[in-house]
Amino acid sequence: MFVLPVLALAGLALGQVGGAQRSDAPRASDDDVRRAWGLLTDDEQRDVALQFAEEARWLEGLQSALIEHALSLEESDPGFFAEAVEPPFFDPRLHAPAQPIPRERLAPDSAPAREAIERMKKREPKTGLDAAFRYDWARREIVRSGDPEAPERIFTNGLAGFRPRHDLALAIVERTLDRGDEAKTLAAFGHAYTDRAGAVYPGLTLYDAWSSGTELEMPDVDVLGVVHDVLDDWKTWKAILPASQHAAIYDAVGKLFLRARDYRSLRSALAWTYLSGSVALADAYVGHRLRLHGLWESVASMPAELAPKLPDAAGRQDYLVAWSDAFDKDPKLVPRAQARLAELDRDAARVRATLTRIVLATGALERTRRPSPKPKTKAANSGG
Repeated sequence: MFVLPVLALAGLALGQVGGAQRSDAPRASDDDVRRAWGLLTDDEQRDVALQFAEEARWLEGLQSALIEHALSLEESDPGFFAEAVEPPFFDPRLHAPAQPIPRERLAPDSAPAREAIERMKKREPKTGLDAAFRYDWARREIVRSGDPEAPERIFTNGLAGFRPRHDLALAIVERTLDRGDEAKTLAAFGHAYTDRAGAVYPGLTLYDAWSSGTELEMPDVDVLGVVHDVLDDWKTWKAILPASQHAAIYDAVGKLFLRARDYRSLRSALAWTYLSGSVALADAYVGHRLRLHGLWESVASMPAELAPKLPDAAGRQDYLVAWSDAFDKDPKLVPRAQARLAELDRDAARVRATLTRIVLATGALERTRRPSPKPKTKAANSGG
């Protein structure tokens, strides 16, 4: 067992701004809107989702313009993106032949799997986005993990201020900012998290586990798998690892992870602030939110222009310090960043207001129960 220390980014606290938000919908709490949605029939939910998606397409504002620009960077039809699959696990027969404990995937709804996900993803930012598309940093490609047109997903995202295709635009920006500097390490940490008994945890990768800051079980096969794949070192350590070697190998693997995390986390935070104003960020970047908006302002919100300017993992700290100094001293850039953040917040509020208006216009909030579905009618017999 070991606990990975959580290292915070050095940086200064930032002020945040919020602008007045226009609304074209009656005032209603999220609970009211969810209740009304839950009292709609399946057909009504589908109609509401279709109307919202159509109206959201024509919403003006910075967020809409940024989404359209991001989508223009992808030539492929989203329907051709690969389906997301459970990550592979390191093969004990290859990486730890002296300890070939078989691996077995837990059921996603099993108690151990649910507990592990809740514990290890507790620190992930709660953005409210139910993504059907995401950027897979291990595979370096955009993957599809659900139906982007599912009414429940469209509703959930709209209530959180995300218009349809926000998730796809976010994934495209992440891919654009990823130069591949840490591809080998991120691929290694993209393997599934397992325990010493051989259980493979669905929905959890080694990256998730090491990011959690919690106490971890690290089977020899996983530690050695990272060393073999990233360092191509098959001689220094071998299973079964004696306790006397744990500190050295955990230190080596921990340094690999921190380097990959520094590289990936900066780009993920930038991708989120590309499209959203006061969006939830990882703890290390919350204080840098306004400066990240300033970075986008410095390149006219062009991901392809920002990507080559970003540092590698080793230079991230110096880069952030230098950018902080430059940003704070720029009397023109700070107000532009504040205006960008505030405008994106207003755009998100307009998305939510649009959905709220459409849902409440159904009159469902006055219902006491959900109507029973209409009986299916049999097709007329066309026989002669």
